[in-house]
Amino acid sequence: MTPNRRSFAFLAAAALLAFAAPSIPASAQDDLYARMQRVNTGLNTYQADVTVAIKMNTFPYLSPTLEGKAYYKKPDKNAVQFQSVPALAGQLKKVVGQLEPPSDWPKLYEVTKNSDDGSMAMFKLVRKKNGRIDHVDVKVDDKTATVSEMTYFYKDDGGTIKFTNTYDQIVGNYLVKAQTGKVDIPHYNADISSTFANYKINVKVDDAVFKD
Repeated sequence: MTPNRRSFAFLAAAALLAFAAPSIPASAQDDLYARMQRVNTGLNTYQADVTVAIKMNTFPYLSPTLEGKAYYKKPDKNAVQFQSVPALAGQLKKVVGQLEPPSDWPKLYEVTKNSDDGSMAMFKLVRKKNGRIDHVDVKVDDKTATVSEMTYFYKDDGGTIKFTNTYDQIVGNYLVKAQTGKVDIPHYNADISSTFANYKINVKVDDAVFKD
């Protein structure tokens, strides 16, 4: 079975398993969530080179590597344009490195903070609108207030997708330099590795790159 749009739609997600500790309502959280919203406040746009390597562990066992450009425009526009546009690249265009900004979480999710050991905090995001996603677990670095790991849990098939981010600090901004992912859903299993380089900060980015 070849990968289809439904398979790669799962890649748009994010975090780590929430601990079994009692949940803390969003209103009772400390300043971490507020600091998360202040990360990269001076970042209006960026452009970067992106390389995406995919290793499919299920049939047809392909291992493609794609090269392209990643774009961001404040507040929440993200897109990837690949140099070649096979069907696979087209499906991946808008799912590489994406996660809703923390400032948008309350609009989309019921947000609780499940734990914080002073080094890492665990947030659980439950989608307000009914859909395939049961919940999203997010692991946040207390020091930098950046998302380090993220996992989406799906209702209908019990599948999960997990991503881990590492960052570079560029002109005072925390920007993803590498992202590893594991897709584990029925009939589809893959490892995904993305790297980002040659960031250009606060440059002109045409809105056309964000269109389908």
